[in-house]
Amino acid sequence: MTGKCKLKECGAPGIPCHLGYEDHTTCVNWIENSIEQKVKKDKSIHDLKKSNLSWSGQSLSSDGLSVVSRRTSPVLIGIVGKVDAGKTSFLAMVYTLLLNGKKLKGYDFSGTKTILGWDELYQKLRMQKGEVAFPSPTPVSSNRLYHFALRDSDGQLKDVLFSDASGEVFTLWSQNREDLNAENARWIYANSSGFILFIDYEALIRQKNLAKREIVHIAQQLTHDLKERPVIAVWSKADKKKEIHPRIERSLHEELQNLFTNFTEIEISNFLEPGPDEFVHKNNLKAIDWLINKIMIESSQEFVISKIKTDDIFLNYRGK
Repeated sequence: MTGKCKLKECGAPGIPCHLGYEDHTTCVNWIENSIEQKVKKDKSIHDLKKSNLSWSGQSLSSDGLSVVSRRTSPVLIGIVGKVDAGKTSFLAMVYTLLLNGKKLKGYDFSGTKTILGWDELYQKLRMQKGEVAFPSPTPVSSNRLYHFALRDSDGQLKDVLFSDASGEVFTLWSQNREDLNAENARWIYANSSGFILFIDYEALIRQKNLAKREIVHIAQQLTHDLKERPVIAVWSKADKKKEIHPRIERSLHEELQNLFTNFTEIEISNFLEPGPDEFVHKNNLKAIDWLINKIMIESSQEFVISKIKTDDIFLNYRGK
């Protein structure tokens, strides 16, 4: 193969090697064409990583919302719950279902600005027969936002964001809204159009009333300035439902019903059973369907503009 020497002062192969090698191709400074091409290719990949694109495809932060908000006013769905309740796994399953051809009711998936972030969740949610390798717990300092662009039956585009913060910050927030370490929880609460409250069946089985108290504290904190924002309680890991004490489950249902008005509940799981599974294939997406429908109905309320009564010809003009 042809090539050239990296040393400018060396004229090989036209003249003998500058460093005295009899075979110039054995010199450490000699570059074959194939290697040179690889170096150029690697450089172009490196340059791509340093590109001036306004978005990287990774999950967004609260500081990077202009990527989405410059197009529409996005809807933020706040995902709330204690540690290890299945919040991140839920997001991974929703994306996995959409990737496999499932659909949201009334909306078509039209893209995402966080494709690499979603794909990272998808890769971590490995499903085998009877087993799931769940995503790692969300770091305490992290407040990741995942994006979907949805298009309704009229062709209107709506940007939807899903929060993914650590369960620890919600526990701190439930105990003290002003806790210095609960800033992520405060931001999600202040900016969300609706909430998914996660209730962990497994924690209720293991910790019983202790887990129930933590859930109730978070739910009570949700009500302090909720107004009419919708809340859906998602009972996760419902494949373990038969193991919970009926009294604990019944009393928690009753307390949640008493706390919220614009409210519903649903059970989900990420463990696949043979054939279509309601907990997995249907309810994961039904939770999103219900909440988005509630949010969109409220946001579509039109202002009623009173008709102007005047003798002014200009103000009375309505066009041809």
